[in-house]
Amino acid sequence: MSNDADGVPDDYPGRVVAFPGGVSHLVFGMYGIQSPDANLRRKFISELSAHCENSGGPERIELCHFTDGADNVCDMLLTYATNSDKHRTWWQSNSVKQWWQQLNTSADSDTGYWREVLHTDKDRFNYAAGVDDKVASAAILPLTPSATFGYWGSYRDRLPASKKDTFESEYDSAPAIKEHLTKGRRLSAIIPDNLCLIREGQGWGKCGPEEKAVWDEQMAAVVDEWVGFLASDPQVTGCLSVRKCEERDIPNGAAQAKQCQIAFLLSLGHIEHAARTHIAHLAVHKAFVKMYREPTFDPKMHVWVEVHVLKKGDLETEYANCHNQTGLLPFFEVAPFN
Repeated sequence: MSNDADGVPDDYPGRVVAFPGGVSHLVFGMYGIQSPDANLRRKFISELSAHCENSGGPERIELCHFTDGADNVCDMLLTYATNSDKHRTWWQSNSVKQWWQQLNTSADSDTGYWREVLHTDKDRFNYAAGVDDKVASAAILPLTPSATFGYWGSYRDRLPASKKDTFESEYDSAPAIKEHLTKGRRLSAIIPDNLCLIREGQGWGKCGPEEKAVWDEQMAAVVDEWVGFLASDPQVTGCLSVRKCEERDIPNGAAQAKQCQIAFLLSLGHIEHAARTHIAHLAVHKAFVKMYREPTFDPKMHVWVEVHVLKKGDLETEYANCHNQTGLLPFFEVAPFN
């Protein structure tokens, strides 16, 4: 590790998830609804949450709310599990399968549904943070100390497979946008090797007044600017889809003091380049590092990241009656989902 003046100090309390023996994959599911009908969105989340309680269901669920790039209001249930076979059996169970297939996906409906389910090899995944808060994969996997923090390239170095794989994409830049016919159809996107998904999160619920001011005055707006940059030009950034999510409580839908950004990129290399060079990301990085290099309070802010680097068979997608700019639909060939 080579922390310098731009990085967190050597005693930064970095933590990463560890995979117990016998656990080879992390299963991360995104199950979403795009609809102007708030009642219909709540019904979808409530029903799916109930199905998650069935035998073999996910070990962790979280709720996100966002407006997509086409101004569609969306709710999305995020699921985490550590057994791919058990998760597939749960999804194919009669009750869950029938519920999903009976959703109204007729072309005259203004509601679409999607699922993007990652089965990521443990050597191609990492969660990292500086505090012990139990969210996302850290809610179901143990945390362990790590010194692989605070320098450009640490994302890559925290992925064990990087020792033998460069994670390069077959694409130098985003493919030309496609205008698939999607309404009334169930489609799957055909992805290349080494697609990267990143979920970054920020939680300020435990911050004292001084630290909350750092978030409000120095970080919140530039995080938004960073997300806007990623979405602005896929040809430049390699970002195919980015969702700026407000995290909500599942039982009542109340907003929580945390948010996350979920992005698909052509490769890990694309996000590394963007993060090293864009002024907004550099500003967030600088403010965060200063809290640890020049502490005037005990930092409690939960800033964390999950990184997945996928092989072709690691991601299952299904877009049902979605608009044609949803998720990965605009960039890759599609096939009817069977």
